[in-house]
Amino acid sequence: MPDDLRRETSISLAAVGAGLQIVMSGTGMADVVLKGERDLVTATDVAVEDSLRSALEAAGVPVVGEERGGEAPATGAYWLVDPICGTRNFASGTPLYCVNAALVEDGEVTVAVVGDPSTDELLYAERGNGAWAIRSGRPRRLAVGIETETIIIDDARSQGDRREHSARFTADVIRADRWDMRSFGSTLALPYVATARVSAYAVFRVPGLHGAPGSLLVSEAGGVTSDIDGRRWTVESDTMLAAASESLHEQLLAIAHATRP
Repeated sequence: MPDDLRRETSISLAAVGAGLQIVMSGTGMADVVLKGERDLVTATDVAVEDSLRSALEAAGVPVVGEERGGEAPATGAYWLVDPICGTRNFASGTPLYCVNAALVEDGEVTVAVVGDPSTDELLYAERGNGAWAIRSGRPRRLAVGIETETIIIDDARSQGDRREHSARFTADVIRADRWDMRSFGSTLALPYVATARVSAYAVFRVPGLHGAPGSLLVSEAGGVTSDIDGRRWTVESDTMLAAASESLHEQLLAIAHATRP
């Protein structure tokens, strides 16, 4: 573990690392409950969140989680925890999911940790100190890149006009014939932008709890984030557009504006 990290970063790295090991063990994977239309939760989700809460609350900061809930204070600090982002992928045996934790201080995401089972890495960022990945040995610094020319687009079970917007946006990205297009069904897409595995990510419904950790990874790795309308991304946003360059971000925003219902 690097010795120059904030205490909160060290705590969350250990917590997410332990949570990732629980997930990768597969314990509770087959214990699936439908908690909403096309929205699954497994016993593993709950076990991982309980593990994360136990570790993070010991630091004296309240936790708001995907499964156990919680109230974010109006001021001060709190943790956002998403134990498995991409539960359907996890329950299907597809390693396109991640374990997310973010520290929010006075409305700003200041620490982020993401556990990535597809690489067995922990990715982390501190505001103003860059984004990094660690598996064994020394951490490596992350930097975005546009070389893959791959864009991930997720409708994220959006409804009404927003779902129509996502359909039109996706169709125009395909018609543009400039990029390859994928869909992950998980905010693991954001670490993939931060590590230059993909060039951009557009998602049409993503609460701050899901998007907060990856948003900091992308910005600290040199990328650009906003909501789908081009406004500054915050923990109150419910869409996201993340890109590896200003130029690519502007191109995708133009498509988003042109395809709005």
